[in-house]
Amino acid sequence: MRMLKWLPVVILGLLFSVNFVNAEQIRLADGRFLQGDVVEVKEDGFTFKLTESGGQVFLRWNQVDEGLKKRLTNAQDPDEGLNLEVMVEGSRLELIDGSVMEGEITRVANGYRVKNFDLTNGKVIPEDEVMEEGFVTDILIDAAVMMAEPEVLRLAESQREPIETAKQYYELARIADKLALYQEAKDYVSLALASGPDSKLQARLTEYETELDELIRQAAVLTMLVEARKQAKKHVYQGALNILDEAKDSYKPTGPVLDKVDDTYAEIDLDFTKYVINEWYKQMKPVAREYIRDKENKEVTVTEALNWARRQMDIAIAEKIGEMVGGSDPNNIKERFQKRFDLDEAKIHRLSTKKATFGEDGFYQIVGGHLPIAGKKPTDDPNAAPSNPRDNRRGGPGGRDGDGIDDPADGFQDSKEKPDGIPIPDGISPDDIKKAIERALGKDGEDGDSGKSDAPKLGKQDLSKLKVPTYVPSLTEWWDKSSSTTKYKWLVAVYVKFGGTMVVYELDDWDIKFK
Repeated sequence: MRMLKWLPVVILGLLFSVNFVNAEQIRLADGRFLQGDVVEVKEDGFTFKLTESGGQVFLRWNQVDEGLKKRLTNAQDPDEGLNLEVMVEGSRLELIDGSVMEGEITRVANGYRVKNFDLTNGKVIPEDEVMEEGFVTDILIDAAVMMAEPEVLRLAESQREPIETAKQYYELARIADKLALYQEAKDYVSLALASGPDSKLQARLTEYETELDELIRQAAVLTMLVEARKQAKKHVYQGALNILDEAKDSYKPTGPVLDKVDDTYAEIDLDFTKYVINEWYKQMKPVAREYIRDKENKEVTVTEALNWARRQMDIAIAEKIGEMVGGSDPNNIKERFQKRFDLDEAKIHRLSTKKATFGEDGFYQIVGGHLPIAGKKPTDDPNAAPSNPRDNRRGGPGGRDGDGIDDPADGFQDSKEKPDGIPIPDGISPDDIKKAIERALGKDGEDGDSGKSDAPKLGKQDLSKLKVPTYVPSLTEWWDKSSSTTKYKWLVAVYVKFGGTMVVYELDDWDIKFK
């Protein structure tokens, strides 16, 4: 490796020439360069001894660049401005089960072939397992997806050439550390110390070198750290954390090594939580789909499915993610998902609003949409209009919606609230809503209502644009006639509204927006 070839040369320089180490080239504001040594730093500038003449000059801060001032006054944090990413060109494939594959991806008959470091021979993914528009090309992906860690480090070095400063060597040391290449990281630190770092960076490098020495000395813990990072890279986060716990229990690391284990644990733990937050949303539809398609649930009633979505779907999601990350307890998974609004990282993550839909002809009364609720069963008269849904809200003829499920969304309440206690915006009364529903049912103008006023709005909903069916079926009737796709989408909407782990943001026609 290039750095190992240079190391003896730099060490010889340390032995035979103090000036080689201490001499510094600085750039003046007018573009000229001076070679020499910083003798003394003061509040308004610094004294500089010229190599060529041996004389000294006093330079004010406005005569040099701002970066030099920061460095000489120790105002620059050694970790500021580091770029620890090593990226290569590649593609991404998003699957319907929520997983993502990256690497060299090409189209083949009826699917896609994915090749990366773990799939050297390639793997064909059937087209029906890929999300619509889930194939994305010409993007940058983590180089570790395509190559082994030593190759990633060599690539990082080549991408940063020419390497001339202590800060550059320190950056490479941090990259090597992240790749669990601790001996290589130490070699870079040695090169950084030999490259004239400022006092603040030198102090950090000296401290860092001690940490790496201790890591290398405690080889057993080092091996387990490497394995933990490998497991985390595969998203087996619980397995990675278990390895680190075992390392502490079995080998009792101390000092900098213990700090390194704890820091690695905290880093993986945070990545674990962020992964759960992302994955929870992705697994909602697959989990609901699996429930509907399960042979044991082929004849499940709507009441059983509804209760499952309300009380057990979150458990099913947590159990599935728990298996994916190496056997984590579902309660732990659920707790991590609920941290999405508390993590400082969420400010960077920027949780976006998502949607669950129950469709224009979905059973809106359970989910809480704004179409009217189900009326009585059809009469013998095929031309008979459905009864006013409000007549049944207290269990009148036909009883609520006739499905036998006691749901607060079955009827509007007397208080100034929509179903489920959602406040009605100021300026809209229950009578306004009643009139809007009557207009939608073709009954506007009755009781002296001219029907000429503009359609009122409930929140952002313009009730005049909603298509009201001639006959609103009972929940059981609707369920029995619905396709499996309609059913699982509806279950997701029910879960979002009633499952307890989501925050309902807004109802928008047939969609529920949530975070």
